Amino acid sequence: MRDATRICDYFYGAMTLFIIPLYQRKYAWQQKHCVRLFEDLKKIHRQGIYSHFFGSIVASRVNEVDDDLLIIDGQQRITTLSLLILAGLNAVANNDMEKGDEDIEEVRKNYLYAVRRRVERKIKLKPIEGDLEAYDALFSNNLDEFIKNSGITSNYLLFYQMIKASDLSFKDLIGAIEKLTVIDIRLDSKDNPQLIFESLNSCGKDLEEADKVRNYLLMSLSPSEQEEYYRSYWSKIEKMTDGEPTMFIRDYLTIEEGIISNIEDLYFDFKKYDEERQIERRKLLEMMLKYARYYRQITKGETGNKRIDRKLKQIANIGTTVHLPFFMSFFDYAENNALSEDEIYEVLDVIENFWARRIICNYPANALQKMFAILHNDILKIYKRHEKRGIELTLPYSQILKHVLLRKQGTAAFPENEEIIKEFPIRQIYRIPSSYRCFLFERMENENSPEANDTIVAKMQSGEFTIEHIMPQTLTPQWKLELGENWEDIYNAYLHTFGNLTLTGFNVSYSNHSFMEKKEGYIDRKGNKIDGFDNSAFRLSNYLKHCSKWTLDEILERQNNLLNNFLHLWPMIKSDYIPLEKEYELVSFDDDEYELTGRTIQGFRYRDERHSVITWKDMLVMVCKLMYNENPSTMTYLATKNYWIHETDGKDKTKIADQCYVYSSCSTNTKRSILNYLFMELGIPSSVLEFELAPLADKVFDSEGE
Repeated sequence: MRDATRICDYFYGAMTLFIIPLYQRKYAWQQKHCVRLFEDLKKIHRQGIYSHFFGSIVASRVNEVDDDLLIIDGQQRITTLSLLILAGLNAVANNDMEKGDEDIEEVRKNYLYAVRRRVERKIKLKPIEGDLEAYDALFSNNLDEFIKNSGITSNYLLFYQMIKASDLSFKDLIGAIEKLTVIDIRLDSKDNPQLIFESLNSCGKDLEEADKVRNYLLMSLSPSEQEEYYRSYWSKIEKMTDGEPTMFIRDYLTIEEGIISNIEDLYFDFKKYDEERQIERRKLLEMMLKYARYYRQITKGETGNKRIDRKLKQIANIGTTVHLPFFMSFFDYAENNALSEDEIYEVLDVIENFWARRIICNYPANALQKMFAILHNDILKIYKRHEKRGIELTLPYSQILKHVLLRKQGTAAFPENEEIIKEFPIRQIYRIPSSYRCFLFERMENENSPEANDTIVAKMQSGEFTIEHIMPQTLTPQWKLELGENWEDIYNAYLHTFGNLTLTGFNVSYSNHSFMEKKEGYIDRKGNKIDGFDNSAFRLSNYLKHCSKWTLDEILERQNNLLNNFLHLWPMIKSDYIPLEKEYELVSFDDDEYELTGRTIQGFRYRDERHSVITWKDMLVMVCKLMYNENPSTMTYLATKNYWIHETDGKDKTKIADQCYVYSSCSTNTKRSILNYLFMELGIPSSVLEFELAPLADKVFDSEGE
């Protein structure tokens, strides 16, 4: 094994071939990984970075005579670099890239050829069959000879387009590549490469994203600093997250960046965040530890305040974590602004109310991930707007929260009482996710009683308490007779609804016994006395104690009682906040449920810089150009996919840059979809964009969305 080696030294060798074993998978680097590599190389060049770690390469000599290397692990990196260098060489030959004073032939010989080998094919890299033909075809520098539908070809073309769109010279590109370093693991020829490959790829557990983040944060430090920072910060973060900090890091990054990372990209997103923010390492870890403490308090109900902790545990029973970035931001705000217990409780209660109503109305939870990611910032924007106008805002945080939630539309809306009254009777409660059922039954049973049984959810999860269908799931002839001639309609409509469900500890025995047996109890076949609803301690069964039969009338009456209890427990919210008189209406792009169709745009703000426009089309084109200027490589890559952004011009498109056109003859909502797609692909938080709209009284309807 060798120490870290510069990639240029690894490639050097006029007699050496790189042979990819047949048992290796085909070349599989995704284009987003190629974009990331190219952006890293641009950064190396711009910032004068001395070295950049590029992973490890495991290889063994093919035999004792030749210098050829069998690439056991690392073929994806070697192939990708070869494609990039070849794209650069061909771009220079086609006058699509400045050469600089780099020796082109020297680069070609050192990186791409084994010039002194006495073989017909002198190309240094020998991919596996299938990849080999596509790779060799690229050396012709003739598009007509390229092999289509190959990852080799598509990544080469992507590199070529990014090279054309960049301002790098060939000398700049090679200079950056030469800064890449790898760990060179060299094995003896007598070692069994198949066993080594299997060991590398099938033994042990892959690193979690949090492990990669930990290594990134600590490896750049001295040994003494590593030990100090690990003990003072990272080990405590792991403890706060029960040894699984990956999801916490994702939520932390959401708070800081306003974007929701895919788990597989979390390490790279975190690295990008750190490189852009340039936060001193100790300060960064201090911030992460602070938020990890909030994370623990919220998920476990461990603030030390009994009332707030109980509310947090009730919300945790919902079984979702999408609201965690908002709660963590709010807890930090509450601590910094010394908010009262009542105010903190009110904010938590509003969010619980929001969830309960949405569950009853069957609103999708995935619509809330983005909303909760920026909810705290939406609230702070209102305070800042007042500050900018010099108008004091004395209302508490909870009132502004209610105002923001009440403005939500579509799938992010706060359900009105009318919707609850409509949906409550027909919601199939027994068929909703079990965590939702546990949450609703615990809250409907306990309400806000100081004598509440806080073990209900745990006992429901263990099976000690279960949900009982009063009208059973299997109807006997006696049940059909008692329900009446419309028994089938009643059964189909109300079997799984709240009106026909209660909690019990005797469910295993009740089965499809008659209503009176379930109510008064009975003697089972073994002679055991089975208690009925009359003996139940659950308040949800109190109504049943006064019934002598169970028909549609009783179901509807109990259903109405439960509906009233629901509306009492989670009443419709109201806000005392009165918005400022508008010179214009400022709408965040993040508020993606806000209806823009028919609204007149006066301008937009991108990264706090204002731009005047008079049509939505102007806005789309200008924002795309701003995005392109920030990240031409990724925009060029997206153009190759021909989805919203295209390589070629057309009557429905507008030019952003050479070989980059946006589909612009479309509705306002489609323009919003295009921008949303770009924000996601470019990793730019959508919160950087705000629209200035003419007040509704002054709007001019724009039927074309132009």
